Amino acid sequence: MPLKIATKKNLLYNANTYLIRSNFNDDECYLIDIGNAADVLNDISCHEYIKGIFLTHPHYDHICGINQIVDRFPNCTVFCSEYTKIALADSKVNLSFYHQTPIIYKGENIKVIADNECIALFHNIHLEVVATPGHNEGSLTFKIEDSIFTGDSLIPGTPVVTKLKSGNKNQALSSIIKIRNSIAKNATVYPGHGESVFVDEINWDLYL
Repeated sequence: MPLKIATKKNLLYNANTYLIRSNFNDDECYLIDIGNAADVLNDISCHEYIKGIFLTHPHYDHICGINQIVDRFPNCTVFCSEYTKIALADSKVNLSFYHQTPIIYKGENIKVIADNECIALFHNIHLEVVATPGHNEGSLTFKIEDSIFTGDSLIPGTPVVTKLKSGNKNQALSSIIKIRNSIAKNATVYPGHGESVFVDEINWDLYL
């Protein structure tokens, strides 16, 4: 496998941050969500750097470490949906205000990405963007090789939460179907919460 994926959990919210490295590149690293900056920074060696952060959606438990990463790596690019870009500038939309720790993203390097975009990460390794709204209007899923990072659009064994700001049950169902139809048979699912699972372990009837 060309990728090395390390999971860094925010134990308070059981939220997953994924630190992604390549077996063929000793320097560049990427993050999927950033709810646990401390463990990421402790894991990064002196010659490594975070080149980009891909946000599945802008809820507090998935972005609360973003400014710590940007402080350390100011050239890091944040890749996100248009909705998430707006939410990063509004502590009520990203829900951090309600956790008594308002977060406003203070970096400048934001790249808005959308459905079906393909982004080069490492040599011959690309990330594919899948728009999966429902849990949140700005929710994205990311496919890299045989790994798929679903954020809170699909947490195996758990119904999709749609009660928070901009959630939508109909969109959530459509996104589940979209994920199921686009996912490789040998894929591993890395959700926003809980443990990673093989795709054939998912009970799709729970959602459909």
